[in-house]
Formats: sequence, structure tokens, C-alpha cells
Amino acid sequence: MPRSPDHFTHLKRLLSLEQKAERAQLEELRGTLTLGERQARGLTLLGLELREESVGLGGRILQTFERTDRQPLAFIPEGGDLVELTARRPDPPPSAKGVVSRANATRVQVAFDQPPPPFVSEGALVLDLAPNDVTFARARTALDQTLALDKGAARHRRDVLLGEAPAKFDRPAPFEASRPLNPEQQEAVSLALAAEDFFLVHGPPGTGKSTVLAEIAVQAVARGERLLLTAASNAAVDHLLALALGAGLSAIRVGHPARVAPHLQEHTLDLIVEEEPDRKIARELFDEAFELFGYARKQRTRGRSRERFANARESAIEARRLIDEAKRLERKAVRAVLDRARVVCATCTSLPSGPLASEAFDRVLFDEATQATEPVALIAYLKAPRVVLAGDHQQLSAVVKSPDAAKQGLAKSLFERLLEDQGEGVKRMLREQYRMHAQIMAFPSREMYGGELRAHPSVAARTLSEVLTPGAQVDAPPVLFLDTAGKGFEDEVDAENSSRFNRGEADLVVGHAKALLAAGLAPSELAVIAPYRAQVNVIRALLGRDDVEVDTVDAFQGREKDAVLVSMTRANTEGELGFLKDLRRMNVALTRARRHLFVVGDSATLGAHAYYGRFIEAAQSDGGYRSAWEWTEA
Repeated sequence: MPRSPDHFTHLKRLLSLEQKAERAQLEELRGTLTLGERQARGLTLLGLELREESVGLGGRILQTFERTDRQPLAFIPEGGDLVELTARRPDPPPSAKGVVSRANATRVQVAFDQPPPPFVSEGALVLDLAPNDVTFARARTALDQTLALDKGAARHRRDVLLGEAPAKFDRPAPFEASRPLNPEQQEAVSLALAAEDFFLVHGPPGTGKSTVLAEIAVQAVARGERLLLTAASNAAVDHLLALALGAGLSAIRVGHPARVAPHLQEHTLDLIVEEEPDRKIARELFDEAFELFGYARKQRTRGRSRERFANARESAIEARRLIDEAKRLERKAVRAVLDRARVVCATCTSLPSGPLASEAFDRVLFDEATQATEPVALIAYLKAPRVVLAGDHQQLSAVVKSPDAAKQGLAKSLFERLLEDQGEGVKRMLREQYRMHAQIMAFPSREMYGGELRAHPSVAARTLSEVLTPGAQVDAPPVLFLDTAGKGFEDEVDAENSSRFNRGEADLVVGHAKALLAAGLAPSELAVIAPYRAQVNVIRALLGRDDVEVDTVDAFQGREKDAVLVSMTRANTEGELGFLKDLRRMNVALTRARRHLFVVGDSATLGAHAYYGRFIEAAQSDGGYRSAWEWTEA
């Protein structure tokens, strides 16, 4: 279905709706909650003080803060969070804005582009999370740049994006795979390499999407191409980096090391560039410059004589000159490192600024593309003439906070929209999965993938008993639905965060978790997930173990374990399902387990929905239905 260029103008309007919704949500919470409540919600940290200061890449000032009482932080901010620091005073000065560069249980480090105001080092501070307007600005710029593609080859790119021209493919060239590939994976790699514009790799759970991306990267580099590997999240980019390194490629990760998994930090640009001679000289110049700035501050505070002001001015001028020279040398060092890199990994929102702002690539591989809004995906799309988008539009989509923006199309990914406009010819779906027992796979395959998935023989019949203590007795078929109907286990609202929990279900899930662990299941191969944060908190407290992963469904996308226990949480006389109405979220929940999927829910609440009704019927047909009235593990 061809679209007019107004499509991109429409997306700009939706971005504005989303930005307003995000700001309004944050402002509402700030206006209605006390400081203590804001801290409990993970919005504010109280009672911080400066402990350390250093200089990072680009002359950024890195300041590390701890609580004044040295107790653990109420929550751990994420690397990349925008924050505002204010003085805890009756009449505080304007806030200082920075970016979280790293954080742990007791410390948070904030990067400032400019030296922060004096109050930051003069007493107790409040740290507030701030709205990230930078991402919106970069997404708008990408839309403007796409709209401006109206001449020559650039016009063709825009026409393809709008469905006004078909995507082109070269004749697929034969290649010798560097790893075993099934026929569908082989075809996906071949077509991705032949794509002149873009190609979509549809990878349902466990079908080897990562294998396909790694092989595309290997073959593209062998052809002399320079690659950008990107995704919307740091975790997904880390995964791409690990794939590239595992395939024997020389890859570099752009982004602050604090946002990168510890075992991959040695491959970050920030750390690699430290070994460049020009960077070593730049570091010395930065140190000298900040000593001069310190001298200038002392001169101003020790008196108001003409001589002192002259000394301060001259020191500041010399410091700025040193910083300019240091930045020039630093850019030269970064350029040297990037020139050697054939594979670069970075989040898509980081591409328009910093060292990659002016970089061009031959091909972009965009993983988890169905979890990014179209404007964000276009940031990456514009970095190369050929793009491979990989993902699964039957799993979680991008988070959109504005209901109006979501309804009008912002929640639809570029992957989905291109598939809709260009047709099935631009996509290959991987069908053979290497994760789930055939019974675990069967229901998601029928409901979400047209019944087209098939289990590889190596996984089709594997059971949990194979990894338990020999002779252990535990009720753990491949799929088990435990029905709580009639037990009175109604969901409740957590007054602190408005999330939902169900204590009766939590008891049942924890009981089964303990039974599996007692039967010899390794804690690292057990996960408990729920759609609601409050239910996660209740289960985590009841289980009382740090070695078993308990988290939300959303946090578990892309993950797998031998046994996964799912608490549906919602149970009420009104039949309200809340998050459970999002079937893509449930598809994630039901496809994480390799050998044993355990689902606890109320059939009276769930059964009124056709999807859940069919799930319960399937469990009954396969002998995996139990009633909580007869259950003995809790």
C-alpha cells in the first residue's frame, strides 16, 4: 500500500504526542508524590554527596555520588539516564543536568559536559530522573532527513520506504557458510546479502535469528563491507557485539563502558582509544587544564584585587586553549581507532552524535527491530544504503506511553510497516526452532505463527526429568496449567505503585519452584515471570533466593531457561485482564521454557478470552491440566 510523504509528517505529530505524554506522566508524579514516595517509585535519590571527580573521554566531568549515611541506594539508575541534581536547601540554585554513566548498589556516577556549579560539591543533594528529550529530537531529525530524500538515488530510498517503489534484489550469489545453517537460514542469509535496499528476517522464538545475523556479518565483511550493528537497547547491542566477536570478527562497541556488559567492556571505543598515543597526550592536557581552572577559582575567591582577577582570567584562557588542543588530539585518536574497525556496534539513538555522527557504512544490521518505533529505527536506516531488519512482530513492541499516539500508528515498527507495504517478498521467516519441547511450541505456533513452526529433533522430546536428580518425583510435564478457579485468589492493587499482585498465585508458584529445586533443578535454569511488577516483588520476597531469576515478562524477552513458571496474576469477578490482553506479551511468556512451562491462572477470568480458552483446552488435551483444589505443593 503506497503512502505519501505526509506519512513522515504524521509520525512527527505522533512523536510530539508521545513526548507530551512522557513529560505529563513524570510531572504528575513529581507534583503528587512526596520526595520519599518518589524515591520509592524509582524517580528520585535523596541525601547524596560528592565522593570522587575525574575526567572522561571528550573532557566530560565524571562525578561519583554516595548517600551521606553510606547506605545502599534506594534504586540503581541505568546508564544513559538523564538526571537533574539540586541542592537540598530551602532556596536551591538552578539544577545541574547530566547523564548517568555508571551505577551500582551504593554509588552513582554522573557525566557533565561542562563543569557543574559549585553547589554540587557543597552538601546534600537530590537526584531526579529527567525526561529524555534528546531521543525525541534525534528521531524528529531522522524524519526530516527522510522527508528530504527527494532527488536521484535518495528519492528511490524514500519511495521504497513509502511503498511507492518495490525493494530491489541482486541475483543471490552462492556462499560458503561459516557455520551449519538449515535451508531457511541459508535462504535468509542469501537474500539479505542480495538486498539492494532492505530485507526483513523474521525470527520466532528459538529459530536462530542470531545465527543468521552472525552469518550475514561474516559474509558481508568477507566481501569488504563496513558494518554497523545496532538495536534500540544496550543489551541487544551487547548481544550483537558478542555475536560478531564469536564469529571471529574484529568489532568495536561505541557507548560508555558503564552501559556495556562487564565481559565486553574491553571492546569499547572508550577503553581502546586510551592506548592511542594522541589520547595519552590529550589526557595530560585535560589534567593540566583542570588544574588551571582550579587555580582560577581560588584566585577569584581569595580577594577582589585587579591582579587576582587578571591571574584568574589568564589561567582560564590558557585552560580553554589546552582543552581545545586536547579535544583535537582526542578526535584524532578516535578517528584512528574507527578507521581500523570493520564492524561497529552502537545503539541507534546514539548514532546522530559523538564519534559516529559523520560515519557512513555499507550495511546496517538492526536487531530487535520490532521493539523500536519507526522514527527511532529511521535513525539507523539512514546510516547505510542497505539495511537488514531482524525481529519478531509477534513479540513485544516498542513502549509507547501516549494511547493516542499508539492508536494512530506510533507503536507500529518500521519492520511491520515495511512488511505491510512491500509484501512477503521482502521477508523470510525462520521456522525450525531449537529451544522448546514440541508441546511447549505447539500452542504459540498455532496462535501466532500459522502453525508453521517445527521443533528440531534435538529439542522436540527433551523433558525436565533429564536434568533432575535421578528418581526425583515432581509433577512437571512439558506444559502444566494450574487452575485456581473458585479458590478466591483475586488480584489486588499495590497502593505504592498501582501495580497488581495475587498472593494466592504467588504461593503456588513459589511452592512449585521449591519442589523443582528440591528435585535437583539448577537454580540458574529456573525462572519465574509475571506481567506485573508488584507480583514479581511478592514472589521474590516469598521465594527468598538470589540465585533464581524472578522478573517481569517484558524483562525476559530474548531469554530462555529449562523451566519457566508464569503467574498470570489477574483473577477477578469482572473478568478484567489488563496487560494480559496484549497477546504479544503473552507469546513472550509462553515461549521462554525449554523443557517445562508452568502457568498458574484462574480459568474463570481467563477462559472468557478466546486465546486463553484455547490454551487451557490444549493443556487439558495434552494431560497438562491440574486444579489448585487438588494441588499439594504449596
